[in-house]
Amino acid sequence: MEPLHSPIVEHAVRLAAVAHKSQKRKSSGIPYISHPMSVCLILMKAGFHDESILAAAVLHDVVEDTDLTIEELAELFSGEVVQYVKEMTEEKETREGKKRSWRDRKQGHIQVMQQATLGARAIELADKLHNLEAMLFDLQTEDKVEFWGHFGASPEEIVQYYRSMIDAAGQSDPQLESLVKNCNEKLEGLKKYLP
Repeated sequence: MEPLHSPIVEHAVRLAAVAHKSQKRKSSGIPYISHPMSVCLILMKAGFHDESILAAAVLHDVVEDTDLTIEELAELFSGEVVQYVKEMTEEKETREGKKRSWRDRKQGHIQVMQQATLGARAIELADKLHNLEAMLFDLQTEDKVEFWGHFGASPEEIVQYYRSMIDAAGQSDPQLESLVKNCNEKLEGLKKYLP
């Protein structure tokens, strides 16, 4: 009988929950851990059951958004998990330590995804799908002007970024087809809320 519990994923959940404990989601203000957990659930529903992919899904924002470093993760998780998280992590600063613009960060991350492993691209698509679902949910309960003000870019730029990222991560890969299809459906829904 196949075990239904994964110590690797459990370790990732506990680490991510502590790392993100003081953070909230941009628009809704709900605890941030709801996002990586939802990304993990989406991947499972899409047929991804590899423990390394699921653990990395839970950890995908810890290096980018908390004090945890890649080096610290490498002491706790396999090289595969660390590789996926590394591919998921946007470079927020230049080599000189200056903050990169929203557009520059996103463009750089799209380029990374074009070369990324299947696992990282699956996590990226699940991440985008959950973000799109959350945005649509928030737009039904929040003022549109206030909602779009939460982001560091115009609504049109955000939609274009999502379109480019879905294409970069999907790459016509049959294993990612359902994730791409779901992302595209949600993106079409989001376009209806453009100001």
